[in-house]
Amino acid sequence: MTLYKRIIVLLISCSLGLVLYSCSDSSTGPDTDPVEFNHQVAPGDSAEAFLQGDQYTTLQVEIDYVEGYEPTQEALNSLRTFLQERLNKQNIILSDPTAINPDNNSGSYSSSEVRSIEELYRDNFTEAGSSTLHAYFVYLDGEYEQNSNVLGIAYYNTSVAFFGQTIQDVSSGVGAPSKQKIEGTVFRHEFGHNMGLVGNGTPTQSDHKTANSAHCTADECLMKPAVETGNFFTNTFGGEIPPLDPQCITDLQANGGK
Repeated sequence: MTLYKRIIVLLISCSLGLVLYSCSDSSTGPDTDPVEFNHQVAPGDSAEAFLQGDQYTTLQVEIDYVEGYEPTQEALNSLRTFLQERLNKQNIILSDPTAINPDNNSGSYSSSEVRSIEELYRDNFTEAGSSTLHAYFVYLDGEYEQNSNVLGIAYYNTSVAFFGQTIQDVSSGVGAPSKQKIEGTVFRHEFGHNMGLVGNGTPTQSDHKTANSAHCTADECLMKPAVETGNFFTNTFGGEIPPLDPQCITDLQANGGK
């Protein structure tokens, strides 16, 4: 082979090598793998996922209940209306309630027991890269072990629990508000915590956060501390679900909500 031909062959080999290298080397490109969603962090940690509509365009709420303690449809409708008013979502879906039978004979539930029930019965979780945010709602047949006066808790960033026996007791007294009104109020309140209220995932735009909890200082606000307890409905409930105070609404809007 002449020197000239050898040079031509060498140049062609080098060119092919460069092409193959450039096609196979992706180590310098951006990492586009979807981030896995964590469902076991604190309430409010996923406030932006609830409020904003860029990544998650649909919210689907899975609803479980202990037999005999099914949430009223009127209260569920009220919750859907509340979520539609405050979340930037194209679709908000409340799944048909499903009866469950957790092994509990004590009449009360600790926080760890509530979490164990979710591990056993929850079916739907937010998948990496999905446009659907999944939340979990469980309606139990007992009371809250840590405080028997509590009607509901937000215990994970997408999870809420309600204590049916306490709700039933509060609604059964003479002159007591209806079960539907109590449920509708507490459902909204606990979802408010997962939306980051007050100052717990959704930053406050003004000074209205209570000193010792993620609640609002405004007397007539849905997020004031007493709303999640039976005392509110036996002492100060006016018959209608309290609205969010304008300060809470401003906070939600500043964090991508409505």
